[in-house]
Amino acid sequence: MKEKREYKHSVSNYRTWIELNQRALQQNICSLQSILNPGTRFCAVVKANAYGHGMKEIALIAARTGVDAFAVDSIDEALTLRDLLPSALLIVLGYTLQDRLIDAVQQGIELTVYDPDTIRRLEEVAASLAKITRVHLKVETGTSRQGILAQDLKSILEILHTCPHIEMSGLSTHFANVEDADDSSYANRQFAHFLESQTCVTEAGFTPAHIHCACSAAFILYPDTHATLVRAGISMYGVWPSKQTEQFARRHAIKLELEPVLAWKTQIAQVKSLPAGTPVSYGLTEVLRRQSRVAVLPVGYSDGYDRRLSSIGEVLIGGHRCKVLGRICMNMMMVDVSEVPQIAPEQEAILLGRMGCYEVSAVDMAEKIHTIPYEVVARLNPLLPRIVV
Repeated sequence: MKEKREYKHSVSNYRTWIELNQRALQQNICSLQSILNPGTRFCAVVKANAYGHGMKEIALIAARTGVDAFAVDSIDEALTLRDLLPSALLIVLGYTLQDRLIDAVQQGIELTVYDPDTIRRLEEVAASLAKITRVHLKVETGTSRQGILAQDLKSILEILHTCPHIEMSGLSTHFANVEDADDSSYANRQFAHFLESQTCVTEAGFTPAHIHCACSAAFILYPDTHATLVRAGISMYGVWPSKQTEQFARRHAIKLELEPVLAWKTQIAQVKSLPAGTPVSYGLTEVLRRQSRVAVLPVGYSDGYDRRLSSIGEVLIGGHRCKVLGRICMNMMMVDVSEVPQIAPEQEAILLGRMGCYEVSAVDMAEKIHTIPYEVVARLNPLLPRIVV
C-alpha cells in the first residue's frame, strides 16, 4: 500500500507567495491616526484586493487594530467584507449596477451616488423592503470622473428630499493631483469647490455625518482637508503616495513613519551555468556577456511581475541584488546569480521586500517601468497565497 504523504500548510510549500507584516500594518494605522485632526474618523481603503495585498487579511488585521470603517470599489467587495465584519461601516466608492442596489439595502452597505436614475431606483428598492438606506453623494470638483457637476447639485438635492427611504450619510469628492506637493494650486481649487458644495448641501437641510475628500496624500500634507473622515489607501500599506509627498512631510517635520506591509517571495526552481554568448528567454533579447550562473524562478507576468521589468528588474537572493535576464515569461523568469556564492534550488528569492541591507520597493520597481507604486502592488495576482506574519 502506497504511503500517504502529509503536507504541512507552510510557506515552504508554495512556489511563490506574499507575506503580510501584521505589525507593520498596525504601526502604519496608528501612525496615520496620530496625525489626524481630533474627531476625524479613519477609513481603510481596501478596494482592488486591498491594493493587491489581500482584502480579507488586511481588513481583519485593521479591524483588530480598531478600524471600523472601510471603503471598497464594488458591491461584491462590500458583500465579502460584510460577512467578515457585520457591524463595520462599508462604503462603496465605485459604480453599482441598478440590479445590485438591493444587495446594498439588505446588507446595510452605503453606496456612492451621483445620478438621478440611481437615486430614484434606490428609493424604490428601499421602500419595497421597508428599509432606510444610506448614501454618499459624490461631487465632481475637477477630476472629471464620476460625480455631480456643480450646476446639477441643487436638482439632485431636490430629488433626495422626495426620497424618505434614503438618508444622506456622506458627501465626498476626490483630488486629481494632490500628490504633487510642489504645486498645490489645483488641489486648493478643488477643495474650495468641495467646500462650496458642502455649503449648498447644508443650506438644503442635509447634515451628512461623513464629509470626506482626503486620500492619503491629502490628509498627510493638508490637515484642512481632514473633514470628518479620511480615506487611507496606499499609505496604510506603508507606501508613500509619491516622493514629493514624502519629501514635503520630511521638510515640514510631519511625524509619520511608514513601513511596507507586503513582501513578495519565491523559490528558485533551477540553477544552471551557461557560457558567454548564450541567449536568454524569448526573442533572444539578451545574450550573456560572460560565463554566468542563471537561476530560473517560477514567477512571471501572470503572477503580476511586470513584463516591462525584462532585463532591468532586480531580485534579492542570498544577500545580493540579482539582475533579471531577458524577457519575463508568463510563469517564469531568469536572473543572474553569478555573484551569489552559495545557490541551490528552493532557495528563497525576494521579488518585493527587504533582505539584509538591500530592498526592492514598490517605488523602486515603479520608477524602473515609469508607472506608480499603486499599479505595482494592485496588479499582484489574487490567487497568490497571502501569509500573515
